[in-house]
Amino acid sequence: MQYGNESVVNLRKMKPEQAANKQNNDVVSGERILGLDGLRAIAIFGVIFYHMFPFTVKGGFLGVSFFFVLSGYLIALTSERSRRKRQYSISGFAIKRFKRIFPPVLLSVFITVGIFYLLAPKAVEGIRSEIISIILGYNNWWQIFQNSSYFTKIANASPFTHIWSLALEMQFYVLWPLLYFWYVMLSRVGSKRKGFSNRGLWFLGVIGIVSAVEMWVMMRPGMDATRVYYGTDTRLYALMFGTFLGMRRASLTQVKKASARFKKIALAAYALLMIFLLFAFFFFDGQSTFTYRGGMQLVTLAFCAVMVLTADARLPFGKLLEWAPLRWAGQHSYEMYLWMYPVIFLFSIRKWTRLPGAPLLEIIVILLLATWEHKAVEWIVKKEIVFEEGVYMTAKRVAFFVATVLFTAAFMLGACTSVTSGRKNTDTKVLEKQLKENEKRLKAEHKEKEKEENGKDKEQKTEEIPSVTTIGDSVMLGAAPALEEALPQDAVVDAKESRQVLVAKKIVKHLKKKNKLGHIVVVALGTNGPFKESLGQELIDTIGADRKVYWVNVYGPTIQWEDDSNKTIKAVVNANDNVELVDWNSYAKRNEDWFYQDGIHLKPSGQPEYAKMIYSAIEDDLLAWQKEHDVEEK
Repeated sequence: MQYGNESVVNLRKMKPEQAANKQNNDVVSGERILGLDGLRAIAIFGVIFYHMFPFTVKGGFLGVSFFFVLSGYLIALTSERSRRKRQYSISGFAIKRFKRIFPPVLLSVFITVGIFYLLAPKAVEGIRSEIISIILGYNNWWQIFQNSSYFTKIANASPFTHIWSLALEMQFYVLWPLLYFWYVMLSRVGSKRKGFSNRGLWFLGVIGIVSAVEMWVMMRPGMDATRVYYGTDTRLYALMFGTFLGMRRASLTQVKKASARFKKIALAAYALLMIFLLFAFFFFDGQSTFTYRGGMQLVTLAFCAVMVLTADARLPFGKLLEWAPLRWAGQHSYEMYLWMYPVIFLFSIRKWTRLPGAPLLEIIVILLLATWEHKAVEWIVKKEIVFEEGVYMTAKRVAFFVATVLFTAAFMLGACTSVTSGRKNTDTKVLEKQLKENEKRLKAEHKEKEKEENGKDKEQKTEEIPSVTTIGDSVMLGAAPALEEALPQDAVVDAKESRQVLVAKKIVKHLKKKNKLGHIVVVALGTNGPFKESLGQELIDTIGADRKVYWVNVYGPTIQWEDDSNKTIKAVVNANDNVELVDWNSYAKRNEDWFYQDGIHLKPSGQPEYAKMIYSAIEDDLLAWQKEHDVEEK
């Protein structure tokens, strides 16, 4: 991502009108546009807090769209600046982008792999293909492909999930010289005819509009958002809107003095835009269809408006955002972005999130790593390093060089690990085959039972309700044969890959309608994503207070949300007298040899144990129900 400073104009000591005209008439070198670092800071903290507090700042991921807008804006301005100085070249553009992007990303990626190899080795097994996708700039499409398979998605939890956006920007940088060429050509052709001088601008704008509409059209209710969220074609619009604004800015030749009325309107608009963006950061949901069918597009337009108002030197917003901490965070936002997810991911899978003050510790570690990398890249690229004068200058130098020695060792270890760890030496194919076979088997059994039901009269159908129904995800699906063996013959096992609590309410309603929801209901969900207590309560209410519910909690060393899911499950259990906890997490921890290499799905040796645990939990209620209904014990 292009988060670094781009030299445009130094406006600090000018009057507003002079500064505005200076910016637009002289797009040559200077320092920077006031306030853009502050906007970067807002965006990066939105993204960080989203990953740290997904239930609270659940729209923080929208900060990435802000980065895209800023990148497009600055790329357009700097390209036009170079062209006007007759210095623009594709090779020069490529070299500049390479120097800006690759040293930080290579450092952070290989150091991360080295650290994870020591502290969480399972997370970097078979990492080579992912590293290649990062270096070659197609990681967003790599992730789309991985997420097309549920198993690969859940088993390949990675500290580099966030790199998709960097890949998208790299692809944009490859496209930009061609887009810029057509912009220049169309602008020249249009300028010969009165009223058509903006033809090049509209070329950029139309591409953005097409991309935004494509996201809207492709996203359908109930659809997984992976493709539209990661796709270059569906996310390009934010970058293109940025280039449109950047070129529009560069094309202005004269800016009028701002009237008092204009300033009042701008102030009100800025306040409303910021309130709206704050609302979006807290309330827009990444799983909601609305987010992709108007919501994200609307937020992107709001980002565009905020950026334009901030960059207008006639208005005070740019100077307000020059607050030193915001400016520092903006200048280090690229490095913060690269390090944030590896740090959060490591804290999560190592269970350090349970430590007192863990969120603050995460922030401190991210800031320290970003500071070190910023200096290290300065040293690598510029062959020099500058430390601020002061009483701590010597301590800073010592700390930097000690950290550099340690990180160099981690870098070498990470590079070696990335090269040597090819495909995961796991039983991935065996497990995938097993899950498919079990799913096929369950479908066939359900169809067979439906045929039997169709042969019975209406009275029998309404009276016969199974003793036990289990609702689960791929963990239960893998153990389905063993579970069917352990449970009564009339038990219904309903398990499917990728299943989340979000869809369970609908499943329960369907089972009720078919008279397949048993007196005892076993729920084994939460592995595929965290959920709110209110959603869990809705599920229990849908099942009904007249049924006994057993909720199997979550186990998975590489599942980031393991603790979140288990806390929510426990809260739901405590809030309902008819719900009991089946503590699979504690049981599984004592028997890690039962699991495949992902630490989530069960080997054949562990599947009967999973089934026995569930049967033991429900045994008393089951026997009582069988006795009451005069049913033979299996």
